[in-house]
Order: sequence, then C-alpha cells, then structure tokens
Amino acid sequence: MTTKISVDLYDVAQKKADNRFIIGNSQKNAILDRVASTVIRDKLVAPGAMTFIPSHKLEGANSTADSELRLQYGQKEIVRVHRHALGQLAGKVELPMNFVNRLRSSGDDWRMSLLVHNLNELFHNWAFAGESPRFLHRIVSDELRGFLTRRFNRHLASLPMLRAFIESYEKAGAKPTESMGSDVRVSLKAFLPEVFEAYPGQYICVGVEWSNSDFGAGKLCIAQTIWDPMRDTRAVMDEPISRVHLGSVIEESDIEMSDETMAKEVEVQAAAIHDAVKQYLSEEHIERMLRAVKVAHEEEIPLSKLKGQWARILLKKELESVETFLSSSDVIDLPPPGKNIHGEPIPTRWWAAAVVSHLADKCDDESRRAELQREAGRMVSEAKAGE
Repeated sequence: MTTKISVDLYDVAQKKADNRFIIGNSQKNAILDRVASTVIRDKLVAPGAMTFIPSHKLEGANSTADSELRLQYGQKEIVRVHRHALGQLAGKVELPMNFVNRLRSSGDDWRMSLLVHNLNELFHNWAFAGESPRFLHRIVSDELRGFLTRRFNRHLASLPMLRAFIESYEKAGAKPTESMGSDVRVSLKAFLPEVFEAYPGQYICVGVEWSNSDFGAGKLCIAQTIWDPMRDTRAVMDEPISRVHLGSVIEESDIEMSDETMAKEVEVQAAAIHDAVKQYLSEEHIERMLRAVKVAHEEEIPLSKLKGQWARILLKKELESVETFLSSSDVIDLPPPGKNIHGEPIPTRWWAAAVVSHLADKCDDESRRAELQREAGRMVSEAKAGE
C-alpha cells in the first residue's frame, strides 16, 4: 500500500513538473527577447554638467498630471529618471530615499520642485572624490536606468551571459521553467526534467538559476536551486558564480566597447558559467541535494529559535503568521513538521524552508522574492553543513 501511494505521488509530481516545462520554453524566449531589445546608450557625465528639472515646468506639460523628474544634459537632451536610477543618484549624495519618495509621490508641483532643488544643489556642490569626477549614465531610449561609477564592468552584459547560460543548461539536459524580468534586472531558472525523491513522499527537481543586472541592481549570479513541483515552491542554494560588476576605470575612449574586448570577456565568463552549470547538475551534486533535504526534514528546530533567526528578514506580519502555519496544515500546503513527546508540532528545517518559499511566492517584489528564496536555501544548507 505504501509503495502504491508513493508511486501515485511520484506520477503527480512528475506531471506537474512536465506541465511547467511545457510553458518554460516560452518563458525563456520572452526573457531573451526582453534582454535583446534593451539597447543601452552610455554617457560619462560630470555632476556639474547635468541639471534636474520637474516635468511640470516643461513646455506643454499638464501640471500635476505630468509631475515627474527629468534630467537635462547640456541645452538639448532631456531624459526621464527611472526609480532605480533615482535611488542610485540619491545614495551618491546621501539624500534619504524616504524623503525623496514622499516628495516624488505627493503629486504637488511645489514638492517636486523642492526635490529638484535639493538634487541640483547637492550634485553641483558635493565634494566628490577625484579632481574631475564623472559618472556612467546608462540610458535606454529616453530613460536613465542606471547611475554608476566609472568602475562598472559593462562586459558582464546580460545578453551574452544569458546565451551562455542557456547553452550550458541545454547541454546538461535541463529545461527552462520560468523567467523574471524588470526594467533593471532579469533571471531565468532551468531544471533537470526528472523528479527525485528526497525522502518518502517528498519529491523535488534540481536546477540552476541565472540572474544579472546591466544597471547595478544586482550581481551576475549562477546559483543551484531546488523546486518542489507539488507545492510549487523554490529555494536557492549555493552560488558558485557571484560577480560584482566591478572593472577598470572607464575613460571617454572606452564608451564604445570594441568587439574584440567584449568577445574575450564573454569567452572567459561563458566558460565559467558552463563549468558551474555542469557541476551543479551532476549526479554527485544531485545526491548531495537529496541528502540535504532529507537531513533538513529530520532536523527539528525550536519555534522560538526559528523566529529569532527570521526576525532579520521576515516582516512582522509574516512572523506572526508562522505559528499559524505550524498549528494548522489547512492554512497552506507544507511538509509535515516533527512532533514532540506530547504530539505537538515542532518545526523542522525543511518545513521552515517551505514556509519561507511560500512567502516568497506570494511576494510581488522581485528583489524580495529572490532574497526570501535564498533564505529558504540557507535553511537547507545549514542542515547540509551539519550532515
């Protein structure tokens, strides 16, 4: 009877995984198209050569209906300022973002004018390091999306890195399942098509994730990831590649990158991506992941200690819901927790990882979702370390 139930659950898990793989290819194509269509124009600009203006003062503006921030270069070119770039700008002159957001979101022309005044005064008078400091402006169409230092490594560009990742996982037999993309950050996950049983009744898929930002919104990362197709939750494990976009100082003559220089850098990084994907989809690493999940399932951790660890990453409302999750299996579908001598539920590391994965899936913010998935992976990794 037990064997039959296990076989039935396996079939269900495999079918759920297969259904995800069916739509995965369109997800891959969508992120490829998005990255390929993002054409970046770079400028090196001195702080004194740029002027912030409120859009309501532009000719033809409809007052508060068009109350946004604009950045002007010289006498002619005017660009919109993406929220991410605005955060980078504010950070460079230590202008608090809560103050910036309150002025920007108010809808009042005078508040937007106050924000513009602050930015202009700060950037025109701030004592930046260097005799003639300039910053890298990354512009897409008519929008500033990245405001970065001249050390930003543009050779770690998303399109060639993504193509290398796709080539690598396809060679290892994996298939794409989902992609995520915003104006400033993109990612793609791929998993081996087989479903593995970590312990009786618990099925997982093992895969890899690629993520990158051309605008300073994150590092170039390749990470190992696991997926529970029955509950559709994920945890991000080790990151064999995690490269900050930091390179040599960009000069004016470097703005137009040569094809030869780009090709050399891409070749080196593509080789590293290939090695990492091959390693993390190998039989040896799959076995290690399965053992890690089994150990995490068996390792109990007091709820008080767990909530203390989560206090640094979970919101207050999320922390309050954890105890409810533990006491009622009807709230969300979670792996069964352990039990004390009185039959009361006790969290296990695997149960805890599933909770955080569930919270990640409910999160609309891509950056926070990724953070929570890495926290879920940490719960499993710590069990693996004590294996």
